[in-house]
Amino acid sequence: MNIEYLHYFLDVAKTRSIAQAAKLNFISSQGMSRAMGELEKELGCTLFIRYSNKLSLSPTGEELVEPASRVIADYHALLELAASSSHPEPQDEGSLLLDCQNVAMLAFLVQQAKEYILASREIIFRESQNSQIRQSLLASAGDHAPDKLPIVGLFCFFNQERHTDEAGIAALEEHGFQYRPYLRTYDEVMVSPASDLAKLDVLSDEAIATRPIVTTNSHLYSVLARRFGRSAISLSSPSFSLRRQMVADDAAVSFLPAIAELTVPADDTFTLRPMEHPYEVEIGFVGRERDLDSAPFRGLVDILDGFYRAHRDSGLYELCG
Repeated sequence: MNIEYLHYFLDVAKTRSIAQAAKLNFISSQGMSRAMGELEKELGCTLFIRYSNKLSLSPTGEELVEPASRVIADYHALLELAASSSHPEPQDEGSLLLDCQNVAMLAFLVQQAKEYILASREIIFRESQNSQIRQSLLASAGDHAPDKLPIVGLFCFFNQERHTDEAGIAALEEHGFQYRPYLRTYDEVMVSPASDLAKLDVLSDEAIATRPIVTTNSHLYSVLARRFGRSAISLSSPSFSLRRQMVADDAAVSFLPAIAELTVPADDTFTLRPMEHPYEVEIGFVGRERDLDSAPFRGLVDILDGFYRAHRDSGLYELCG
């Protein structure tokens, strides 16, 4: 079961709104509806009663709120145990958990930054999705245990309209967190070097649609589904190695932020091509002010600043602030 769908279910149950729950989780209403439909299919029951202008929980849906909440709580306890086990030595004062969206981890964190994270005793790294990061932050907001690690989330938003994420960010800010956007870039298309698409300087939507699409299981799925139709997407997976292999075989196309031209080591499995009509990608950090200004996190940001300021004339991104 996709744990994100349980996060989504609890938000729909709380807000009684597909649209509002979608905004909180930085996805489209269509993506939220699809996720709830898949969850109902997997559970074999009806979770919601849908009216023309409102939504309510079915009797079964009402019964499943509490057990779903327990599953989520157990899941976060499991993550915390795994994180603490990976750093068995006592943590230094000022340590934090860096909860990182997988595409941002892949394309945004330059090699020197990754090496800094792995070598640091003060930073515990975890790869997650936007919705999981949001839930981890909110779960930490009411927990003031002295041994609780502070969390900084690295978010990646695939936006066609920048305001679509304002509700989710505002909900985090209401709990004392800050959102600090770092850079804006745009997605490019991963194609096989042997493909006829690799010979084109710019890819139109029509050219992209000549291949099946493989995508991450994030907000990007919703963006691409709206643009190309769900039937054009053959696979949704967080595994970059799988997506890369399908592209290498010219069995599909996929997508990466344009900054990957600078940050992902070049190989012969894929090449990147710009889109005729690119959509925006925004990457930024969420955390409490004291954690965003902490020494270990500032060390990471200093590395990123050094790299991205040196390459700011590449035309592949713009820095925020």
